[in-house]
Amino acid sequence: MKVNPVTEETFGKEFEDISSIISEHKKFLILGHIDPDGDCIGSMLAFAQYLSDIGKEVACFAPGQAAEGFFRLPKAELFITEEELKDCAPDVIFALDTPTPARTADLMQPGENHIIVNIDHHPTNRRYGNVNVVDERAAATAVLVFRFLSAVDRKFITADVANCLYLGILLDTGGFRFQNTNAEALYTAAELVEFGADPHSLAHEFIYVKYFRTLKLLASVLGSLTLHCGGKVAFMEVSMEMLERNGGSMRDTEGFVDYAAAVDDVELSAFFREMGPAEVRVSLRSRNNHDVALLAEKYGGGGHRKAAGLTINRDLESSKDLIIKDLENLLAGNDHPCSPQ
Repeated sequence: MKVNPVTEETFGKEFEDISSIISEHKKFLILGHIDPDGDCIGSMLAFAQYLSDIGKEVACFAPGQAAEGFFRLPKAELFITEEELKDCAPDVIFALDTPTPARTADLMQPGENHIIVNIDHHPTNRRYGNVNVVDERAAATAVLVFRFLSAVDRKFITADVANCLYLGILLDTGGFRFQNTNAEALYTAAELVEFGADPHSLAHEFIYVKYFRTLKLLASVLGSLTLHCGGKVAFMEVSMEMLERNGGSMRDTEGFVDYAAAVDDVELSAFFREMGPAEVRVSLRSRNNHDVALLAEKYGGGGHRKAAGLTINRDLESSKDLIIKDLENLLAGNDHPCSPQ
C-alpha cells in the first residue's frame, strides 16, 4: 500500500475499531453539520459510496441549506429529507465535519441507542463519539476520510469517491489559498487526481461558475457592507427582504463571507443570514491570530480559529449588536469572551 509520507497521525486503532463497527452492523446514517459546506458534503458522500459498495444500508442528512450544486455530486440521492429522517433508525451514526452535537441542530445525542463515530478536523471538537478520529492539523475532513479508505483498501477510492474528496479539500482550503493548505492537503489532492478526480471541472463548477440569481443577490449583499472599529471589522448581511427582492435563496450565499473578509485592513468579519424573525446564522472570519472559534462556541457554534459559525435566536439588528461587542473584545485582546447576556 502506498503511504502518504506527510500524514502525521494514522489513527490505526481507531480505524480498526471503525472497520469492526461497520462489519458488525447493517444500517448507517451519515450526519453533517448545519448548512453543510463542500468538505462536509464531499466527505459524507465519499463515505456513503464506500458503505454502499460493501452492501450496507446508508442514508445521509445535514440540517439547514446547502448550495444547489452539491446535490449533483455522485450518490447525492442518498440524502434524505427531514421527514424521512424521522423514520430512520440507524445502528450507527457517522458524524462528519461536525465538532459538537449542537452543530447537527441537536439531531444527534450521545448516549442514545446507537453507536456514534466522530470524524472531524475542527479544534473545537468535543470528542463525543464512541470512536473519535479528530485531527485539527488535517486541512479538511475529506483528508481524514481519505486516510481511512487508504487504510481499509484503496480499491474503494473510485473516481466518484475521489471527486467528492478532492472537492472537500479544494473548498476547505479556499482553492489551496488558505493557511490550512499544508503538505498533506497537496499530496492527498495529487493522489486523488491519480484516482480519477477532475480538478478543472470541480474548480470550474464550484468556484468559478455562478448562477445569475446568485450574482444579483450578491450585488445587494455587497451594498450592506459596513466597517466598524476603525475599519478593522466588516459586517455584511442577507435579509429575508433581500431574498424576496432579488430572488434566490440562502443556499446561494455560499462563499459570500469571503468578500467581507477580503476588505483591506479588516481583521475580523461577520456575515449575518436572517433565517427567520428570531434566528440569525453568523459566519465569522479572522485574518489575524484572534480565535473566532471560541466566540462561536459561546453561542453553541464551532469551527476553526480563523473561520467559525454560530446561530443566534434573536432578530437581525440585535444579533449584530451582540456580535460587534464580542468582536470589540477580540480586538482588545480578550480572546475568552464571557457568556451571552
